[in-house]
Amino acid sequence: MEYKLYDTLFLEKLIKDFSIENKNVCVAVSGGLDSMVLLNLLLHISCNLKKITLSVAHCNFSLRNKESNEDEYFVRNFCIKKNISYHIKRFNTLDFSKKKKISIQMAARKLRYDWFEELLEINSYEYIALGHHFNDSIETFFINMMRGTGIKGLLGIPIKNKKFIRPLSDFTKKEILHYAKIKNIKWRLDNSNKEYKYLRNKIRLITSTFSNSFYKGVKKSMEYLYQENSFIEIEIKKINKDITVEKQSNPFLWKIEYKKIKNLQPLSFYLFKLFFPYGFSNVENLKHLIYAQSGKQLISKRYRIIKNRNYWILIENHFFDKKDNGYVIQDIQFGNLKYLPIDIQFIINPSLKKENTKNMSFIDFDKIKFPLELRTWKKGDYFFPLNMKGKKKLSKYYKEKKFSLLEKKQIWLLINGNGDIILVIGNRLDDRFKVTKKTKKY
Repeated sequence: MEYKLYDTLFLEKLIKDFSIENKNVCVAVSGGLDSMVLLNLLLHISCNLKKITLSVAHCNFSLRNKESNEDEYFVRNFCIKKNISYHIKRFNTLDFSKKKKISIQMAARKLRYDWFEELLEINSYEYIALGHHFNDSIETFFINMMRGTGIKGLLGIPIKNKKFIRPLSDFTKKEILHYAKIKNIKWRLDNSNKEYKYLRNKIRLITSTFSNSFYKGVKKSMEYLYQENSFIEIEIKKINKDITVEKQSNPFLWKIEYKKIKNLQPLSFYLFKLFFPYGFSNVENLKHLIYAQSGKQLISKRYRIIKNRNYWILIENHFFDKKDNGYVIQDIQFGNLKYLPIDIQFIINPSLKKENTKNMSFIDFDKIKFPLELRTWKKGDYFFPLNMKGKKKLSKYYKEKKFSLLEKKQIWLLINGNGDIILVIGNRLDDRFKVTKKTKKY
């Protein structure tokens, strides 16, 4: 057995993969073999080479009664003995699991990573170091393959994900165990890792019996998969750019020419790669949207895709869920009103040339009742379109104008003090407020 894990190689890996010199690093330590080896390796570097500043974070999930508390005491005592600053947090994982209706493993994962995010923000750590190793990636490879996945799901656990790093990711469990023994490192045993009721444990116990050639072969396969995935990601970026008509970040909006999507081959592959990042994993639903009538939508947890004639518009859900009470306009004597969401100006009795009136509406001032309100469309809204007889529901007016659902939410209404619509801004004045021969002030 060739053992690669030793201090010098580990340091070289840290510098190469993470540029870890002079960084403030928090190590996630359960007290088990992997995290204790990681902590000791980092501690050796920080003490002898003065490269990094260390802290420790320990999660007590309260799942193993006395053993969970003993793990906590073990980590706490180690940190006190080595003069390492530490954070310890106890969770009621079972209650959280029931409340959220998720598995215990998923509950523990969410609690752990949510807390780690808090620690990163509060303490300004550059990294949270995790003890995942190559065997963990192999387990993830098989779990994802059994559930059904693409190339990305077969790449194992990423070596780096934002501020989360996994310095042991290239090393096997046997190498970590060997290092622990020669360095006389103490650790806690978690007997739940031997229970067959968890899929990961089943895979772990099976793969642990395989020879070194198995690990070398899987590692080589993952390297090839990584290269192929990189090529695919570059191709997806090109397609993304080609189908995009407009894209903005604040507020997020992606306008797509859906006819170009229709011509992509293989269609299912491209639909999944393009829209899975936004929560759309059901490819058949995406296919149906291609042939659906205008106005149809697909909604994920955070986003929605709206078909608007020849386009797909992808936007965040909160744009539609927002309860906007509108903006009150107490007076119009001050000209530009900077606090309003659109650039609007009121001028009393303007003296203008005809060519300067394109973006203006002329309103009989004496018919205005303050305070005015600026808001978007509500169900039941109606107005009397300029130069037309009778009233019209705003929903019908929008439909005749062929406004998309998104455009409807972006059109502002100027509302009179009595609730009447004065103006559909940028579109149509209400006939009741137009300037006539009797108008004295406008």
